[in-house]
Amino acid sequence: MSNSRFFIERPQKFKFPRSMYFIARFFHNHPKFNLKLSNLEARCLRRKIKNLEVDRPIYVTGLARAGSTVTVEMIGKHPDVAYHKYMHAVNPFIPHWIQRLSIVIPIFKKSVERVHKDTLMVNRDSPEAVEEPIWMRFFDTIHNDRMSNIFDENTSNSEFERTYDLILRKLMYNQKSIRYIAKNNYNVSRLAYLHKLYPNLKIIMMVRHPINHIASMVKQDAILTELEILNKHLNHWIKIIGHREYGSAKICVNVDSTETIEKIRKLWENEETYVQGWALQWNMIYSYIAEFLKLNKHIAENTLIVRYEDLTDKSEETIDELLKFLELTAEKFEEIRHEYVEKLQQPRYYKPVFNDEELEVIKKTTKDTAKIYGYTDF
Repeated sequence: MSNSRFFIERPQKFKFPRSMYFIARFFHNHPKFNLKLSNLEARCLRRKIKNLEVDRPIYVTGLARAGSTVTVEMIGKHPDVAYHKYMHAVNPFIPHWIQRLSIVIPIFKKSVERVHKDTLMVNRDSPEAVEEPIWMRFFDTIHNDRMSNIFDENTSNSEFERTYDLILRKLMYNQKSIRYIAKNNYNVSRLAYLHKLYPNLKIIMMVRHPINHIASMVKQDAILTELEILNKHLNHWIKIIGHREYGSAKICVNVDSTETIEKIRKLWENEETYVQGWALQWNMIYSYIAEFLKLNKHIAENTLIVRYEDLTDKSEETIDELLKFLELTAEKFEEIRHEYVEKLQQPRYYKPVFNDEELEVIKKTTKDTAKIYGYTDF
């Protein structure tokens, strides 16, 4: 269920270009053709991408609504960094051709507010999390939260690994960049596998104060559930692009915690325990991350934990820390840095509307894990 009291204003009908949905649906329904196109694009570009190497790819992850979008948007403006864009949602397998086609197809040029209703404006060139369909193509059970979703160093899929690497190099060539950045919340359970593929990767782990984080998540769940009623295609679109954090199609990331997920689902079904379900999910994911990094020192060394509050309230220091960690040239980023120091701020478009009992449940459920990330005001 979704509790509409967490979003008082009734959402307007989703304005995402319908043409993008139908194009994406066609490719989704023809996966073999999709892969042939990807290979054909790679052959056409083989000389141009032959010597390109996916060096220190950047993975921004964590639970949704922790600041990953604005982080990727900001870092993606560095001239050395390539990223998937909204336009690639129709087919992330052929990023170069999609970019070329966008020149002659006049869709989604004008910026609109995201479906999330969070004041962030996007258009077809905005960075977006669209690499999930690539994972979905090669791993059939990737969104089955009734089983473990953890991909570790023993995970192996040679066809995926070859295709994925080619796609990243094609994207880098198209954007004349030498680095890649991806936003993907589901990667929280794939860090060991990604490290196996790219041992020099950089991980940005986004975290947010549980009270405000859970407030943002329940608000988003309410919005998506309402929008699904207004737009018959939205639910299917969400499944095609793999954005299943909210709404009727929402799933959890199973980090070897099937029993906890079953409990979360039952809590979500009851209005009185709905918030507790989200608190339990927050605690499950971030306690897993903390333990994973403790046990995998080599990956922890390549991971920077970024608190949403530091990003908005200590922007200068946090941006400088990000650039240093990511080994990106600060001189090329000076104007963008200044822009985001002015732009980054705590959201004013909503406030948590939890009652005293719900606040107590959130604190009780998350306090021990929250302390690990420096949240001690419980």
